This record gives sequence, structure tokens and C-alpha cells, in this order.
Amino acid sequence: MRRLNLSRFTWFMVTILTGINTNSLAQLTPHQAVPLMQKGINLGNTLEPPLEGGWNNPPAQEYYFDLYQQAGFNTVRIPVRWDQHTQTVSPYTITESWLQRVETILDWGLERGFFVVVNAHHDDWIKQNYTDPNMRARFDSIWSQIAVRFKDKSDRLLFEILNEPHGLTKEQNDEMHQRVLSIIRKTNPTRIVIFQGHNWGGSDELITAAIPNDDYIMGSFHSYDPYLFGLEGEGTWGTTYDYSVLQQKFINVKTWSDNNNIPVFLGEFGSLRSCDYNSRMKHYRAYVEYAQQYGFVSCAWDDGGDFRIMERAEKEWDEVKDILISTSANSPRNLALTLYEDTLVQLNWTNAKADYDSLFIEHRTPTGSYSRIAMLKGDTTSFIHMNPAPELYHHYRVIAHYNNGDQYYTQPMRIFMPTYVPKVRGYFLGAPFTIPGVIEAEDFDTGGEGLSYHDVTEWNVGGAYRADEGVDIYSRTDGGYHIGNNYPGEWYEYTVDVAQPGPYKFDIHIASIETGGSFILQAGTTLSDTLYAPNTGSRLTTASVSDTLTLEEGIQVLRFIIATDPTFNIDKLEFTSLSAPTLVFNQKMGHLIAYQNDCNEIIVETTGNEKIMRLQLYSSNGLCMADMLNTEHTARLNTEKFPKGLYIIRALTDKGSLNVKIAL
Repeated sequence: MRRLNLSRFTWFMVTILTGINTNSLAQLTPHQAVPLMQKGINLGNTLEPPLEGGWNNPPAQEYYFDLYQQAGFNTVRIPVRWDQHTQTVSPYTITESWLQRVETILDWGLERGFFVVVNAHHDDWIKQNYTDPNMRARFDSIWSQIAVRFKDKSDRLLFEILNEPHGLTKEQNDEMHQRVLSIIRKTNPTRIVIFQGHNWGGSDELITAAIPNDDYIMGSFHSYDPYLFGLEGEGTWGTTYDYSVLQQKFINVKTWSDNNNIPVFLGEFGSLRSCDYNSRMKHYRAYVEYAQQYGFVSCAWDDGGDFRIMERAEKEWDEVKDILISTSANSPRNLALTLYEDTLVQLNWTNAKADYDSLFIEHRTPTGSYSRIAMLKGDTTSFIHMNPAPELYHHYRVIAHYNNGDQYYTQPMRIFMPTYVPKVRGYFLGAPFTIPGVIEAEDFDTGGEGLSYHDVTEWNVGGAYRADEGVDIYSRTDGGYHIGNNYPGEWYEYTVDVAQPGPYKFDIHIASIETGGSFILQAGTTLSDTLYAPNTGSRLTTASVSDTLTLEEGIQVLRFIIATDPTFNIDKLEFTSLSAPTLVFNQKMGHLIAYQNDCNEIIVETTGNEKIMRLQLYSSNGLCMADMLNTEHTARLNTEKFPKGLYIIRALTDKGSLNVKIAL
């Protein structure tokens, strides 16, 4: 005899006795739903006019939901106005055509896997006439019909009882929510329902609202604060005080949420498109970041008008979309733009993580789209864009990239580039420096701030040698000079004439009484590693910091970039050709010796009894160019077929390994 599962039998009997449709049971609790709903947007000013399409938007289109999906949203809130489609006398029937239209739009979202929120929006008649029992009966009937019509929909459909109950007292709003919730529960026992405080549904009103006695509810608040900025477009936003006030609002709601074990739905937020651009970008970023930090669902207000995010007819997005989708605790922070000498824009930011694989700088003009203008190392915190076009706003953003495809954005920022008179570069000593050769640091090119150098002060603090320049030059006791008092982001340029293309060893002679200061040498798009100034125990006694750089033949500009402080003094730069194979390298590490002979062979030998098991050659961008197994005490690799450039040789033994940079 087949045994009947008792739990199924019990539920079967309950279903028969109560008439509840099992398909109406939501599988998700509010706490389970919240992390799946994080990125939300409103389909505003669409179904709220007296007739659909009566305001600034045409009737809703199915492709909107494809755009939402492609962008990466999880939740779509669909405000709906019911009174113009509902009888004014009992039984207050909603027209079938309107129910069908709303259902069609909800299904567009549900079929694509969205969480969809449907509400009563701009139904001001109930707020203005709440004491009238006929009006309350009409509102109850509307929700009864909505609940019955959609009771079999996915548990990803959420009901929100009344948007911004301005006009109701706190007591009326509390009573209304509990009463309508009980109506919904007759046919939707576990569907998630959203409730809101009185007045305009702000955070303070949510905290003081009576909490319905129900396990499947979310509390909601709306915020465009501060009012004069977000809703009136006045002034700017983004001071430390501004952030602290907004964060305190979120902290207060989070405390309420934790104390009452109720998840939070931030149903509307945003700022007018007429607001100061940079302030508006910071404002959106802060709301998304705080919502993520405190575990709220965030649903940006998009009305196709003054709060427009999606360009519906053009099927395009305002860049606010990237803030809503790509803001994360992992995103770089505090992007700031500074204009220098009307010739360059310096970007500075703070990295939230230390393990970015790389950083991208993206730029656009007002009529263009973003394009990548630089790829930087993952620990970089500044970038300079030279000579952007004048008389235009220039927009920038920084994207942190991981090799698994994850990307995290700063908010975009913009700056106006005025018309400028181009400066003329010159050779301080009358001719380019010859490489191989020696360059005294203080002999940087002429042309001035923003062209041949960048210094945070407008004057020569040291006062020596070139008093009319902004670079800080100091006298040395040996009769020479050095550059000092340097800060992150400063740089100095030297026009050089390279005798022949290929790898060059450079030695930078530096003095410092502190460790930690670092710098980068740049030739065209080629960057050296980040190199660190040694502690020489004196501001005059120098030590050499060495690395290699591949240079093109002919006249070009070298840039010495200060990466991090503390400050150090720069005496001179010395370049030596590495084109002769015997000069490439001869290095020892542990039990291994690596060198290159005159026959274009890399040779690695052991000094003990161990054997070399493997020899690998990598390009400077990490591509494995050669990989050979070996069983002897010596391994050889012919490099004749490889183009000139920087490489890394890796040799493995049973006792250790050798990793060394080489130049071919």
C-alpha cells in the first residue's frame, strides 16, 4: 500500500477547507527577497496620469524591460493610478481593460525574472476624503480586486498599499495599512506587502508608524533630501556635513529595522537633472552606497522628465545608471578633478581595495560617449589628461577592474576646459639630451607649469638655479643642484634623443632621510615599475635606484612622475644601453645564476646538486613566450626569435626558483 505523505495530505485538506489556491503561496520571505532586489528603478509618470500617456511619457513599451535587464536592474517599481478606471459607486469595479493593461505590464517584468512592485499612486482622492466611509470602501474594493486578480502571480510580485499618504494623519495611515493588509491576506497569505509612514513617507514617519502584525512585510521610505537640493535644484551637495546628515538618516532607519526585524525598501530617491552636475553624481552615489551598506533595497525614481534616467525613446541611459548598477564598497572613491594652467586635468581618487588588477580612465565630451584613455596599475591614485579640447565640459570616471570581469565605478565628474594660449616647449640647455647619457634633474624642459612640469606650488621654494620656475630646486654642497620638496602627482619632463631603439638601464640618483617615497619613469605610453627612494640618511648623500626601460629611437619626451611621499631629492638620471647581449644581466639568486651570452642564449645554472626542472620566459604583460622542461644542472634558451623588450625569466628547481627581469 502506498503511504501518503502526511504534510502534503494536511495541506491538501487545508486547501479544500479554506479555498486557498496553493499557487498563491509566496516562497520568499522579505529577508530572503532583499538581497535579490538590490538594484531597482521606477517606471514613473507612466501609469499614474488620468490616462496612460497623459503626462510626459508615451504608453509603456515592452522593450523598457529589456533595457532594464540589459542594464542589470533586479527590481522595477510600477506606480499605478486606479481612480480614473474604477466605478465611483458600489461595487467599485475596476474596468477590465485597465486590469488587463496593468497585468500585461507586470508580466513583462515577471517574465524576465524581475521583482515587480505595484502600488496605488496619485490616488489622492482617498487621502483627501479618508473620513468618508464610501471612499474607504472604494479603496478597499480596489485592493480586493488587485489581490484577487494577481493572487497566482510569482512571489516576485510585491504589493505596496499607498504611495506617500500625504493628507492622512498618522492614526489614519496606520489604520488604513492594517485594514488593507487584512484584505490582501484573504487571497495572498504570504505575498510580500510594503507599508509606509504617513505624510510624504519619509524615514522619520516610517520609524514612528504602527507596524502591522504580519511576517511578510517590508517598511518603505522615500528621500530626496536635502529638499532644496534634491527637489528644488538649489546649491551644491557633497560636503562632509552633507554626507554625515544623510548617513545618519540611514543609520536611524537601520536601527529601527534591526529592532523590529523588518527589511527596508527605499522606494524613491534622486535629484533633479537641473542640479549642479558633480553634486548630483555624488548625491546618487551616496544613496546607493548607504543603501548597500545598511542592507536596504534602493529603487531610484525615474519619471522620464526632470528625474530622467532612461532615455525611453532613444533606448539609451543617463550615466546615473552606472552609479545605480556599478557602485560598490569595492568602488574607487572621492574622485576629484583639478584644472592646471588651462592645459591639463588632474584626476585624484582613493582606492577602496588594494588588489585591483588594473584601473581604467574613461572620458567623454558632452555630445560623445565614454572611451578609455588610459589603463593604469591597480594601485594608482592619480592621472593627468593632457590638453583636452577647450571650451567644453569634460567628463571623467575611474573603473576598477578585476581579471574575472568584475568592474567597479566611481561616480562621473566633469570640469570645464577654458580656451588657453598654447605654451611652447623648449630645451633648457639648447638641445635634447642624448641617450645613452646623463640628465641633471634640474635641467627639465622650458615651457612652464602644465607643459614641461607640474608642481603644486607656483614658485621655486628652494629658490636656486631657475628662480622663475615653479619646480623646487635646491643647491648642493658640491656646486650642483637637485629637485626636492616633491609631492604625489608632480612631474618633470625632459626631451631626449635616443641613439638606437632597445632596452636601457637607468640609474636615478636620489637622497632621502625617509623610506616610502616612490616614482615612475614614463616614455610615451611605456611606464617603468613603481620604484622606491632609499633611506640614504642624508638629504645630500645619494644612492642609485635602477631599472630598465625600452625606448624608441629618436627625439621623445621622458616624464619623471612622483607617485607617493615622503619627499626625496632627485640629483640626476643616468642611462646606459643594454643592446649588447653580454651587458643584459648576470644575476645570482639562491642556488641559481642567470646570464646571457653573445650567442643570444639565456643560460641558467645551479651552484649545488639540484637540477633545473623548468625554464619559462614571460613578456612584460604576462604572456608566456617560452616554456621548456629540463633535467640538467644547466638550462639554455635561445632568444634570437623574440622581439626586443623587457621579459621575466623564471627557473624552477626542487629547492627554489629564480624570477628576474631581463631585457633582450
